[in-house]
Amino acid sequence: MKNSPSQIPSPTAAPPMRPETPIGAGPAPRRRKRSTLVLGVLVTLVGVLGTSMLVRSAGDRVDVLAVARDVPAGQQITAEDLTTAALPQDPALQPVKASEKDSVIGRRATAPLHRGELLANTQIHGGKALPDGQDLVAVEVQRGAAPADALAPGDQVKVISTPGKDEAVSKSAPDELQATIVKVGTPNASGAVVIQVAVAGTDSAQLAARAATGRVAIVLSAKG
Repeated sequence: MKNSPSQIPSPTAAPPMRPETPIGAGPAPRRRKRSTLVLGVLVTLVGVLGTSMLVRSAGDRVDVLAVARDVPAGQQITAEDLTTAALPQDPALQPVKASEKDSVIGRRATAPLHRGELLANTQIHGGKALPDGQDLVAVEVQRGAAPADALAPGDQVKVISTPGKDEAVSKSAPDELQATIVKVGTPNASGAVVIQVAVAGTDSAQLAARAATGRVAIVLSAKG
């Protein structure tokens, strides 16, 4: 018996083909986006930290005293001689703080001060101005003419005139002047040292004239 056309079984339809997906292709874009996001966050954090460090560094600045104009050694320091400067804190630098300006005014420069340099404690006399009636005189003495290692500011000394090389030693007592040590310098290559002393105003001209000849000696008086 022949099958009718309606009874002929139809061939089974093949399932639709799915596009092939390469292995590992799906997650890659997501990982790239995540890496880019992390990198952006890190860059932002680095920028914030850098800015914070710069701000903190700027905040650590301190006001110090600087020299506004040249001041000769021995001259009193006035308010017009000083100005202020803002510097980062540095242990290697020890300038006088701006808050100490009032205590500096009236003191004397122990060395020449030059415009634009920072003011250090070693450049100013430790106390206020010299008492009324006294002057500051710089005396250079040769090697062996002063006990430089034993001298300190405040010591009472005698400044004595010494004879020249071709002069005979006088039998009379040598001329001497009473003085107070203000600052002792550093010996130079030949051993000579500059010593700043305070003397009575009536003796300062005489002492300066003696010091100019280089024929002076300093004797340390007994303390107390």
